[in-house]
Amino acid sequence: MTASSVSGVLAGFFESAWPSDAVPAEPEGLDRAGWASLAELGLHLVDIGEDHGGSGGDLADLVQIAVLCGRHAADLPVVESHLAAWALARSGLEIDPAHAYSVPFGPADVTVDTTADGTGDGTGRASGVLRDVPWGGTVDRVVAVTADGRLIVVDPAHVRVTSGHDLAGQPRDRLLLDGAPVTLASSAVPADDLVLRAAVLRVSQMAGAMQVIAEMTRRYTGERFQFGKPIGTFQAVQAHLVEIQQMAVMTTALAERLAVQPDLRAFDVMAAKLVANENAMAAARAAHQAHGAIGMTREYRLHLLTRRLHGWRGDAGDTLPLAARLGAATAASPSFAAAVLDDDHRPEVRP
Repeated sequence: MTASSVSGVLAGFFESAWPSDAVPAEPEGLDRAGWASLAELGLHLVDIGEDHGGSGGDLADLVQIAVLCGRHAADLPVVESHLAAWALARSGLEIDPAHAYSVPFGPADVTVDTTADGTGDGTGRASGVLRDVPWGGTVDRVVAVTADGRLIVVDPAHVRVTSGHDLAGQPRDRLLLDGAPVTLASSAVPADDLVLRAAVLRVSQMAGAMQVIAEMTRRYTGERFQFGKPIGTFQAVQAHLVEIQQMAVMTTALAERLAVQPDLRAFDVMAAKLVANENAMAAARAAHQAHGAIGMTREYRLHLLTRRLHGWRGDAGDTLPLAARLGAATAASPSFAAAVLDDDHRPEVRP
């Protein structure tokens, strides 16, 4: 199935679940009914082989689903559940397709005692802290990669949860583990690989959000009149419209380019996330300036998207750490060209 057909097939589902003219309430926890509908379609299991309990498909399909999540401001842990399920499948652990999963976006400061239960059958007791876990207290399982390369599966019912929210008002919890029972395995997914995949999906969500921000800003500035004509005809406002559209198109191109890579290159992903972070800031600023006061009200949908953009900028690579890593990678390379070209010495990857 092509990426465009994935978007076409699923557009109706997303519009029905998250109407584009609605301003949903900020969730206090996991919407179980909504999750059941999404899990029935297996959208969070795309790009995971069917022989591992996934839905099949490839990264290009998954990127289109993440774009739709961004466009519709989906308030379910679709990306987070995918990341956890992908790590489980890669590490040979079973996936429950009905389960909602999450992963920590902050450090996983956890130690595991494999002798506490004396069974040695892939279980243990874990102590420590998992930070910045979206929906961490209300999903079925949280999956994390520890510093010593273990994959642990945590039941939130067995830990102490400190509830919180991110900049967009979505659940973002801290889990305190004090000898909590965990399922564990040697992780086949290095922690950095999980971060890279998370960055690709956040770039995709940001692209979707910027697309719809561009559309709603064009619509608003075409309907709002001052001095007898739409404000969108004023040159200053048109500059904002152009900037938002540029940011949306550029970020969408970044997501689509990453989706066709046979293997994610760290340099490419870091560069894409850094550019998407900057684009998100520019698009949010221009959109609010074009909208004026109404863009700051809770009743208007714009804040739902721009607050998420700000929140996603900090996930899987904030601007300054990404710039530092890119600078270090470039300095260690024989030349800038060698840093940006792929193994076949091509500047771009073709599908």
